[in-house]
Amino acid sequence: MKMLKILALSALIGTGAMADDTLVLNMSHMENGLSNVQKGFLYNAPALIKGGVEEIKKSDALFHDVAATKKYLPKEKQHMSNIAFNAAKRIDTASNELIKALDKKEYSKAHQAYSEIVNACTACHAVVRGW
Repeated sequence: MKMLKILALSALIGTGAMADDTLVLNMSHMENGLSNVQKGFLYNAPALIKGGVEEIKKSDALFHDVAATKKYLPKEKQHMSNIAFNAAKRIDTASNELIKALDKKEYSKAHQAYSEIVNACTACHAVVRGW
């Protein structure tokens, strides 16, 4: 599985789709965090969920500044950096809600918050990737 991720990241770098190593590495960490949260729900492992959320929040911090966010977007998309910035804020809010719900053992609410994280990621990717 790790080899597959490495090959995929190498392909992204090689094609110039995301030439910035920082962004590629950051997105890899974000994906790993999302995967751990999902596995945590599947295997009823709250510690795995919390660890995944922490990884998501750490990766998401890269986009907490509009100017910094702008430099990671493709040149033709930089004028839409506010969308990525707002997506980062949505991820933070949903991450906090997920942890609160998890601590209260409100697993359905926690999973809804996880879905909101994925929706925020998708909103940003829709802009960056032109979906």
